[in-house]
Amino acid sequence: MSTAKHGASIWRSDIVLLALLATLVAFAVNAWAGFPQLTNAHGDNDSLLRLVEVRDLLAGQGWFDLHQYRMGPEGGFVMHWSRLVDAPIAAIILAATALTGSMPLAENVAQVLWPALLFCLAVFFITRAARNFAGEAAVLPAVVVGAAALHFIGIFSPGALDHHNVQLTLTIASLSLLLEATMRRPAALLSGVCAALMLAVGMETAPYVATIGACVALLFA
Repeated sequence: MSTAKHGASIWRSDIVLLALLATLVAFAVNAWAGFPQLTNAHGDNDSLLRLVEVRDLLAGQGWFDLHQYRMGPEGGFVMHWSRLVDAPIAAIILAATALTGSMPLAENVAQVLWPALLFCLAVFFITRAARNFAGEAAVLPAVVVGAAALHFIGIFSPGALDHHNVQLTLTIASLSLLLEATMRRPAALLSGVCAALMLAVGMETAPYVATIGACVALLFA
């Protein structure tokens, strides 16, 4: 099998099913616990404020207007968060509202679905990297250990709307794709796109992007 065909087959292989299965298991664990973060009015401040920011966007606040007018001193202040995270959450809320007819229910759907989608992608790229790096024998341990680690750090729990889960997913994706960069040029391009998005979402990922950039320099030197 050629390198290109092998790379393409990975996208259609059983790791997609394994990632979905891991996501369902994590969802079941959270459901069994009663989705505590969704019912905790004093939960993660960043996730709660992200939901407020999305609500303002849906209510007509401008894409480039990042003011939170009701926060802090009179007149509020400008948030440093990226609309790139607000947009998919807002899209899920709009779609769920159209299907359910209820904005509060749609917000709950978004608070469950968005972290679950990111969790699934993160597990997928962890497993993909493990297979590329160590072969088939590494797939199952990668799914189990990777999914457990992502679950217990808490940033993929239902209600986690902050940008940290987005940043971690993009970091994992960029590193996973970087393992294929010398064999598949599209993988190198996508790795760079993920790195750029990491910085667009938050500058705290700059050390990771710099490390990835150094690896690219060494790979193609």
